Amino acid sequence: AFVRANQEKARFEAASTDFMQDTVQAMRLFSLLVPTLYLFVNCAMAAVVWFGGPRVVGGSMTEGQLVAFVNYLLAMQFPLFLLGTMATVYSAAQASSGRILEILDTAPGIQNQHGARTLPHVKGRVAFEDVSFSYSQQSDVPVLNGVNLIAEPGETVAILGATGSGKSSLVHLIPRFYDPTAGRVTIDGIDVRDVTVQSLRQQLGVALQHTVLLSGTIRDNIRYGQPDAEDEQVVAAAKAAQAHDFVMNFPAEYDTEIGQRGVRLSGGQRQRIAIARALLVKPRVLILDDATSSVDAETEAKIEAAVQRWMVSGTTFIVAQRVSTVLRADRIVVLERGSVVAVGTHPQLLASSSVYREIYESQLGSGGAADG
Repeated sequence: AFVRANQEKARFEAASTDFMQDTVQAMRLFSLLVPTLYLFVNCAMAAVVWFGGPRVVGGSMTEGQLVAFVNYLLAMQFPLFLLGTMATVYSAAQASSGRILEILDTAPGIQNQHGARTLPHVKGRVAFEDVSFSYSQQSDVPVLNGVNLIAEPGETVAILGATGSGKSSLVHLIPRFYDPTAGRVTIDGIDVRDVTVQSLRQQLGVALQHTVLLSGTIRDNIRYGQPDAEDEQVVAAAKAAQAHDFVMNFPAEYDTEIGQRGVRLSGGQRQRIAIARALLVKPRVLILDDATSSVDAETEAKIEAAVQRWMVSGTTFIVAQRVSTVLRADRIVVLERGSVVAVGTHPQLLASSSVYREIYESQLGSGGAADG
């Protein structure tokens, strides 16, 4: 579509040429090293015969001792040959291991603070207290600026705004994908930075727009966060995510292999599997970050209704760009350039927020068909 075949071909040829040159250089080294080793062994053997022969003739050394020295040199020949062949393999392994160790030695940006404790079982009250956030310390414009927001247990809070308004950045502070640069995020009054990352995330469920599925079966992917889940629990979570029907259409049903990153599923099917996976862990706080963007409106409405029943005592955050996704939320938070510009229900925001009204009318028109 971009008519870049010739340019990509040139890039591939350049990379192949560099690899070929490196390989030729390694083979030249190998071709020089092995004959050198053979020359060393043969010279050593000639030296043994040269210096040992007269001693045998003179009687100071027996023929058997001379033959033993020759056999010692012959025994050294094969290990030296292996050493020569391993030289090129070692250089390649050293370069590869350097890249692997660089990844393994990389410390996560988010670490448990000194003295972090285990997060007890929470009800799910989430509070953002004057939160500001930037991806870079050198950035002059923060992604989030002075956000204050409280979500009570049992509430569904929708985050709405234009692209780049900070919606995903806001909810990513809850599981500590990042830490705020100012202010704090609390769950039941506990700063998320004061507890261990593992205990925090054990009580959260997250489904992202860009779904990450693993090689294996549908069943294995759904119960990834709870490996000991019963089949009935897997099916219940799949039904809530509106995934059960399409799963049952596969010949192997829940034992269907989905391929690397779920390539055998459509975008909407992958998102529904990810939602089922998040629901199965029975989180106290559920985060759906544009997790139904590839799902049709009818299925999306069914998912929202099922999620509300599933999370009746927990807290749900829904990040969306489509107004139709947030109409049924208990509260809608409108973000603009990293700041909260309006909070309320759909009817309240239509009456009081020009930003929300503009988004609503641009997507659904000025009519009232979609209200409520």
